[in-house]
Amino acid sequence: MAARDGELRAANKKEQVVPRRVHFPTFILLLFLMMGCDSQQQTILIGGGPSGGTFQGYAEALQEVTSTVAPKRQWRVESSAGSIGNLEDLDAGRLDLAMVYAGDAWLGRRGQLPDEASSFENVRALGRLYGAAAQLVVAESSAISQLSDLIGKRVAIGNPGSGTALAARRFFSSVGLWQRIVPIHVGFSMGLGELERGSVEAVWLVVGYPNRALVTAAENRPLRFIDLFSEARESGFFRQFPFYTEKIIPPATYPGQVRRVWTFEDSALLAARADLDADLVYRLLQRLYADAGMEAMAERHPIGRQLDRRLGLNGIRIPLHPGAERFWRGQGML
Repeated sequence: MAARDGELRAANKKEQVVPRRVHFPTFILLLFLMMGCDSQQQTILIGGGPSGGTFQGYAEALQEVTSTVAPKRQWRVESSAGSIGNLEDLDAGRLDLAMVYAGDAWLGRRGQLPDEASSFENVRALGRLYGAAAQLVVAESSAISQLSDLIGKRVAIGNPGSGTALAARRFFSSVGLWQRIVPIHVGFSMGLGELERGSVEAVWLVVGYPNRALVTAAENRPLRFIDLFSEARESGFFRQFPFYTEKIIPPATYPGQVRRVWTFEDSALLAARADLDADLVYRLLQRLYADAGMEAMAERHPIGRQLDRRLGLNGIRIPLHPGAERFWRGQGML
């Protein structure tokens, strides 16, 4: 009887093992399917900028307009220090998409950004969003009418280490004036206040236009713009820094501005980490640069009016993402 019971127990054990062997591959298949579903639900992180700044507001508008291309995923805008911080986080894979300046991306890839060891090889460009134009203003009553009149003068160029201040040093060095002006490192809002008080003779800005602080300043006191393009071209500035492009600020952009202003601009780009899904990138650009997408951006952000498919590759000097290559080739622009 004991032997018979042992045989029955052994038989039961075998019967219990067999179903596990039969269903084990099914379990693995289900696990992979679940992992695939999770990957489709992962959050798309977009790098913006400082809270309240242009990068942050633009990125939030961008999220609203483009997140429909992957509705099963969550999309979130992350505030950041700005262009350089976004490049670092894209390169490290901490962000999927981000706002960056074309100049920072190009110089960073060449290892020419101050205090930056990384070459940002994991960053790819998607397209141009808007331009940040260099703007040099003086009081309307000032005797300064051209760049050479700035010799010995105090010029507010932006906070230390800011993109605006770095651009000022590039430009004034290129035209041979960096050692001949007195650079004052203050932000442009403070600089415009100092201009009104007479503490500086000129203020340098590199921003999207019309800039609110500059509009307010022009309403309070007549201002005049100094043309920058001709001397930049003659000095070889554009050969040295090919991400800058010619720009004309139309008349009446600012209160009291009666003539167009010839200058140059950097480009704010949408960039991505190199291994972001190429089909997602392609569909995102299809949505963003469609007529409806550009209209939606114009409705959601003042600078969204600058989004222009025809200018989508302006200023880009780093490699395009494969999804972006496919899109722009389809537009006949590669």
